[in-house]
Amino acid sequence: EKYSFLKSLSSDTPDNHADREALRFSKNFKKMKEDLTKKLFKIYNDTVFDNQLPEDLQILWNKRLLKTAGYCVYRKNVKVHDSKTVRIELSTKVCDSAERVRDTLIHELCHAAVWLLHGKNDGHGPYWRIWAKKANLTHPEIPVIARCHSYSISTKYTYQCSKCGYSIGRHSKSLDTSRKVCGFCHGEFVLLNNQKMSRGSASTPATPRTPNKFAMYVKENYSTVKEKEKDLKHGDIMKLLGKQFAEKNKISS
Repeated sequence: EKYSFLKSLSSDTPDNHADREALRFSKNFKKMKEDLTKKLFKIYNDTVFDNQLPEDLQILWNKRLLKTAGYCVYRKNVKVHDSKTVRIELSTKVCDSAERVRDTLIHELCHAAVWLLHGKNDGHGPYWRIWAKKANLTHPEIPVIARCHSYSISTKYTYQCSKCGYSIGRHSKSLDTSRKVCGFCHGEFVLLNNQKMSRGSASTPATPRTPNKFAMYVKENYSTVKEKEKDLKHGDIMKLLGKQFAEKNKISS
């Protein structure tokens, strides 16, 4: 069974079931992302928006967008009657795969349609939801279009606390490990070596990893212990908290 072009862009699609053109875009994403964006726009404009969006709608790639996959910029020319324009910007850092471009672009195009076709700055209101629903009905092979982009962001560098395991991602070596310590347990951060992931495999999340139970215990009790035991150094406080945590777990179990 051969999958459709849109479905074939998903990273978990087996190569032998994928549409050939979609597979080429996925395998060569960095080189072909702009061509992919143009093709996706044409598909969506034709099948979802009945070609009502302008063919030259501006879609740009933004290296500075680090926390969101994309956004839509609305403009109104007060000098020209009823003149409205939009610009869509996609994050180079977050939209790092064919499927993310596919899913982010349709989300932002729904915003563009609301502004250009209805003259509304609707956010994720009823007009946006109508277009999002139409897109999903037209293309059930793509994920349900959500109000928020909830991607784990792949980063080049990950720093992990050597004590509690809490981790954060960075696009550059910007964390000064000699000065910055873990906010949960005051442990030292260690730089991990992120591996480049291939199609079909999981990526390294830049969103902070949830700290373990001990880290949460430290966060909740560190200041209290420090206030009571003012003469203790950080290492001694951590030992005391570790002992308390172990005793607490013995009692609860």
